[in-house]
Amino acid sequence: MKKLHFIKLSLAASVFASGAAIANEDTESKIANLESQIAALREDVKSNNLDTLSKLHMAGYANVDAIAGSDLQEDGFTAARFAPIFHFQFSDRVLFEGELEVETDENGETEIAAEYATIDLMLNDYMALVAGKFLSPIGQFRQNVHPSWINKLPTAPVGFGHGGAAPLSDLGVQLRGGIPLSGSMRANYALFTSNGPTLVVDADPGEEVEIELETEAAASNGDGNFVYGGRVGFLPVPALELGLSGALGKIGVAEGHDVSDLAAGEPDRDYTVLGADAVYNLDTLQLRGEFIQQTVGSEANSAVAGGAVTEELEYTAWYAQAAYRVPDTKWEGVVRIGDLDTPGADANRSQWSAGVNYLFANHVIIKAAYTVDDYDDNAIDDDERFNIQLAYGF
Repeated sequence: MKKLHFIKLSLAASVFASGAAIANEDTESKIANLESQIAALREDVKSNNLDTLSKLHMAGYANVDAIAGSDLQEDGFTAARFAPIFHFQFSDRVLFEGELEVETDENGETEIAAEYATIDLMLNDYMALVAGKFLSPIGQFRQNVHPSWINKLPTAPVGFGHGGAAPLSDLGVQLRGGIPLSGSMRANYALFTSNGPTLVVDADPGEEVEIELETEAAASNGDGNFVYGGRVGFLPVPALELGLSGALGKIGVAEGHDVSDLAAGEPDRDYTVLGADAVYNLDTLQLRGEFIQQTVGSEANSAVAGGAVTEELEYTAWYAQAAYRVPDTKWEGVVRIGDLDTPGADANRSQWSAGVNYLFANHVIIKAAYTVDDYDDNAIDDDERFNIQLAYGF
């Protein structure tokens, strides 16, 4: 009996030892497999394997607009816009970012445009190289405030939207970043070069000459000109930022809206931009203001439109805005005044707006504003209207 018990114990010990050996072999196999995966990951890092290091993130905003009471436009809903923003990060050094603007036009058709699309190379902690189509770094509004859920009013300041006085976007390269200074003081900068804008002149027989400064980025540079410029911002305290902007270069002249159809033999003109901006943002109060001026030099030898465009041309706009959120509520009041002055007399006007906002959340806001446009040309009736907008940032 004892012998049988001993045999059972021996068999059990043998089985246990065998199981332990198998488990040990299995563990060793798993360790070897893990080491192989780590080695492969290291090789991926060395070779910048896209699948291993990539990160995709989507943000953006959407808004629905309506208008009422205007003398120049019928009451109704005027916009439905969806603007997804994509960020695709490849390692800590490379980032793609782009914004699409998808909206319904007045004919019910869908329009899609690339607001910006850039590849960003992080050179160090204080500098990034940005290449592609980017929002103009001149000033504050276009590059930082234009998304509908950030803008405090349903409309852009007069002169700071399409067809205004402020540059819109550029196709080129820029260096931008931030610099820590003494204590809490900070500075930021953006330096760029891009395809130059184009002075577009329409002169149909028997009609008044129309002049437009086209500053939307284009993937063509028919006149061979480039613009160089940038902006420097200074934050003496975290709540206050002061900025100065400037740019210079040459500008070509085109007849009609075909940028490649440059006026034959038309000389290039000097092009300069000057801008200043300020923003104060503390707790429930936000104050902001901005000034921009684009100047196209005179050219006595101009032949475009029969020599009708020879003088210096200036495009100037400014605005000042105050927003106050009532403490411990979701209500916010906003007022803004501004002015636009261009060579096209029928566009020149002063504007003021007063609005009330309700914030369902910091990124979900409904805005209602009363706006008055006072045109410089007495032949054009002043316009008074209500603008309403529901905006959502995500």
